[in-house]
Amino acid sequence: MRKRLYLVLVIILSVLLSSCMNQKGEEGKNVEKKEKAPETLSKVSDGLDSLLLSIDSIEELMELTEQEFQAMNSKEEESKGKDNQSKESNEQNQEQGKQESKNQGQESKKQDTRTKAEELFMKWQEVDKGLEEIHKSWNSYEVEGLEKGATAGKGEEFKKDLNDLTVAVENRDIKSILDKGSKAFNTLAAFFDLYKDEIRGDLLRIKYSAHQALILSQNGNKEEANKLLDETQEHTSRLRQKLKEDKVKDLEKLSLSITDMQKALESNSMELLKIKRDIVNENIKAIQE
Repeated sequence: MRKRLYLVLVIILSVLLSSCMNQKGEEGKNVEKKEKAPETLSKVSDGLDSLLLSIDSIEELMELTEQEFQAMNSKEEESKGKDNQSKESNEQNQEQGKQESKNQGQESKKQDTRTKAEELFMKWQEVDKGLEEIHKSWNSYEVEGLEKGATAGKGEEFKKDLNDLTVAVENRDIKSILDKGSKAFNTLAAFFDLYKDEIRGDLLRIKYSAHQALILSQNGNKEEANKLLDETQEHTSRLRQKLKEDKVKDLEKLSLSITDMQKALESNSMELLKIKRDIVNENIKAIQE
């Protein structure tokens, strides 16, 4: 009887021990985290992205006449007004509706009277503020980068590009801003490489190539632009090894958009090339999401 009882206890303990070990193993799997770049470094990259997008917007605005700007602004305000009206609740009383309509009309009138020069001033102010945030984010990250294994030389390369970008912004030099900004993407990529599960290093290099290909083409150097886009194949190959299966399709779209940009180099249309560059950037964003 005692032997049977002992045997039962041994079996129970074995089952409990096995269960605990399995639970610990599952817990280990659950807490396993990917090695990703810190938020401070991501903010530097995102800040550069936003800045160059703002510069594109400024460049487009500068090409408009005052009359064209006012016409475009009026159309946008009319569209906003319709959207606001469609969102009004049916439960709002008539008096509230009248007051809101009056306020919207006054706001619309204020915005309609804004000149192209005033709009440009406001946009440049946003760029200045965004640039300052990039500097702050880099300062917050830099020490961590060195601790992670980045060389002082890599840090100096990026800081030089960031400082050159700052001077270009100060001088309101559109072409130089686009050039220095895209070069900052390229030098920043090395810091994302410090984190084994990061893909943004190669994505930044592709983004740099797309921006520089447009700049080179604008300067009449299409052969060098095409060569630069060819080199992105190395980056897409590395990305393929790291990406999850559900992102492979996005990578294929990116590869095709780069090929489309190369074909656009054969045309004499800078507008077409710019559209193709923007599509490359959109595909890069889709992979990051």
